[in-house]
Amino acid sequence: MRPVLLVISDLLFRSRIDDAARHASVPLRVAKSMDQLERHLGKETPSMAIVDLETDTIDASAAIRRLRATPHGESLPILAYAGHTNIDAIKAGREAGAGVVLARSAFAAQLPAILARAAASPE
Repeated sequence: MRPVLLVISDLLFRSRIDDAARHASVPLRVAKSMDQLERHLGKETPSMAIVDLETDTIDASAAIRRLRATPHGESLPILAYAGHTNIDAIKAGREAGAGVVLARSAFAAQLPAILARAAASPE
């Protein structure tokens, strides 16, 4: 199973995603910097990417653009999320190329289904 690539720095919310991924048997790779993102992309193609648009250790829009620039970038599902009041981040995520941008609360509610889709994606 290909991993889900997670771009995040929020440890509390990441633990919630880790728990859901473990429950769904979905491997995660975490990038907190562009260097880590590049290392992960050099090793394997993720089944999808999840980007926290409010992360403070990496430029989320640059990360999305980098993901889109990979050989499989056009078909890579990229889901981004931010607080529902952070309209600028939501707009920036869409403009950078995220296919789906959700409010953090909607993302949290849909997380099990999102990870189930990742688990079902073809190798």
